[in-house]
Amino acid sequence: MRESTFSFWEDTEFNALPDKPLPPAADACQGHPGEEESWFFEAWSGDGTYINVLATVYEEKGKSRLVLFRPGKEALTREFAAPVQPGRDRLDIRIAGSHLAREGDHFLLTWYGEDLTLELEFHPVRPGWQPGHGRINYGEKGDQYLFWSVPVPRARVSGSITVAGDKAAFAGEGYSDHRRYNFPLSRNLAGGLLGRYYDDEYTLLWADFQGNLLYSGKHITALYLDRAGELLASTGNLEVQVVETRRQGKLEYPGELFLQAGTTPLVRLDSKETLALAPRMLTTLGTPGLYISYKGRLQLATRPETAVTGQGHIETFTG
Repeated sequence: MRESTFSFWEDTEFNALPDKPLPPAADACQGHPGEEESWFFEAWSGDGTYINVLATVYEEKGKSRLVLFRPGKEALTREFAAPVQPGRDRLDIRIAGSHLAREGDHFLLTWYGEDLTLELEFHPVRPGWQPGHGRINYGEKGDQYLFWSVPVPRARVSGSITVAGDKAAFAGEGYSDHRRYNFPLSRNLAGGLLGRYYDDEYTLLWADFQGNLLYSGKHITALYLDRAGELLASTGNLEVQVVETRRQGKLEYPGELFLQAGTTPLVRLDSKETLALAPRMLTTLGTPGLYISYKGRLQLATRPETAVTGQGHIETFTG
């Protein structure tokens, strides 16, 4: 087989986005044969509470998993598995007691379990984004593919969490993405990272997918940077360097990393104080991995005197 890993972009000069959000149907279930689709919702609050739900559909079989992390308490994970008939014109995924849906200009995330209930609304404050066509091609003719798009780069999140009958209001921020792939990820990937960084002004998203030996260890990267509603960069010109690794069980994760984007202006993010929150759900075509929180320092070359600090999360993929 000849090496045939391609970038996200058909045009290698791509460094900007059309000034319009992704259409609602873009994050609906596409339902292609042999394809696994997953939807990831994440929310966090100022007191350190962190929530995510990953839902997957493969051949009309659905799985969903919730992670709830609260400082000073044991992380909780819950799962559902059930047949699913998702909506096609907009996001509408119901797997047993979990439901992810798009309603007009906002998103609903609910979870009804025996001892844990979650009712959240995501109100996007940034339009949806994807790097180019959002597709990486692998295989002889690009017949194996991975799509990644971000319907919600940043959102205001509100609602409630009930654990063992104890109900608490939730107010914070959130993120959501959509992924599609038609091959076991470990077949072609040596690993991968999906990262987010937020402070009062900036929203930074980035991806780094590394091919295995068959694909010469090639890194396919993407970066999005927004400041207070102004898109500053959308580029694949990105270097991600892991300075230190740590281990949780059998899985390694970045203890410290920095990324630098060759944009105008030059962008650099340093992350430290990383903490492994919980393992990812293992799906039919997916890979093991971890959810990581970290504190970050963001600096733009045009504003070196105004480096800012914020928080973020990283999701790891192990090949």
